[in-house]
Amino acid sequence: MERVEHHLKRFVGGLTLTLVSLFALLISGQPALAIPNGGYMRPELLIQPEELKPLIDRKAPDIRVIDVREKIKYLAGHIPGAVNVWRPDIVDRNHPLPGMMAPKEQVEELMGRLGISDRNTLVIYSDGPDHTRLWWILAYYGFPINRLKLLDGGPDGWKAKGYPTEMIPPQVSQSQFKLPGKTKPTEHLLCTLPEVRDALKNPKKVVLDVRAKTEYEGEETLTGAVRPGRIPGVAWTDWRNALIKDGPNKGYWKSAEEIRKLFADLGVTPDKEIYIY
Repeated sequence: MERVEHHLKRFVGGLTLTLVSLFALLISGQPALAIPNGGYMRPELLIQPEELKPLIDRKAPDIRVIDVREKIKYLAGHIPGAVNVWRPDIVDRNHPLPGMMAPKEQVEELMGRLGISDRNTLVIYSDGPDHTRLWWILAYYGFPINRLKLLDGGPDGWKAKGYPTEMIPPQVSQSQFKLPGKTKPTEHLLCTLPEVRDALKNPKKVVLDVRAKTEYEGEETLTGAVRPGRIPGVAWTDWRNALIKDGPNKGYWKSAEEIRKLFADLGVTPDKEIYIY
């Protein structure tokens, strides 16, 4: 996997990885065209509903679609052929702390059970940030980034185009799914508590909290969180601020220019290492 100009560090211990965690890959370097917003360095990390639809219609053999939502939402209507993964499937069942990254073997077993091969291209979506957590885990364990795509606009963007959904899960056969494992180029996708403590004291590093404002201010404590509040001295923006809020492209990524400004105003710039939770 390529290194990027922003040396991203992410940590997991019961914390939320969000859409914002991919912004550096999208906006670093020279811009390239993407639909509908444009200006991204890595537009191939996204796939638009109108690009996915013909792939599904012709049953492209290398494409697998993964719906990362609660089972009840998945069964109420999902993109045709999509299999279902939910947050508990990709956390470490044996770790004493809640929410920790699932070990590589657990992820391999899950993907294989869902009929996904390590040679497939994966299109991942959700109605929140959870699909990016799966993206992050797969990337960390060495799955090729050029075969990991996020559906821009999510399920709402798909339905807004008038595209069909289905309620019955597809029939799948067990597949072979092996991950290369953590490598030197993927180490920057995860960081340790000592690294976070060091980053808080280093002006060349930024620790960025991207939870909801109520969580940041300690008014709300989500299930699995140890206690309310935030790490002292962090920068903050809600992850949803990277997405379009209204209009026909609601839920799609904002343009690279808008995202750059959003984060530059927080001191999140290409010359710094960014630690996101």
